[in-house]
Amino acid sequence: MKKIAIISLFLFTFIYGKSLPRGIYAIAIFDEKGIGENVQHTRKTKNDYNGICYTKIFILGELFHSNPEVTIGTSRGHYQSRIPIFNNKKIKIGEELLYKHYNVKKGYIEVSLYGKIYDTKVYVK
Repeated sequence: MKKIAIISLFLFTFIYGKSLPRGIYAIAIFDEKGIGENVQHTRKTKNDYNGICYTKIFILGELFHSNPEVTIGTSRGHYQSRIPIFNNKKIKIGEELLYKHYNVKKGYIEVSLYGKIYDTKVYVK
């Protein structure tokens, strides 16, 4: 009986514990008016995003307990919403998260989770 309890406790913590996704990527940035750009394959943004702006982040895989931290320079992103992403067979493959940033000046978009940096390649003017 003790073995069953220990095995079930181990499986429960393994499944619902600290899960790590396969990848987290910054995919878009836009201003309050909705004018923006795709930043997946760029190193530097074309437009200036000073003041308030929004970033979209894609999480490949499953994330149960927390959201990634997103910063642009010294501006920390505030989580707004989450949209599940499905493939053509109706299987959930990831999620798209929206973050709002205040007082953005310039700097790199940095996406991290549990202290591990996943994406930091795009420089925001």
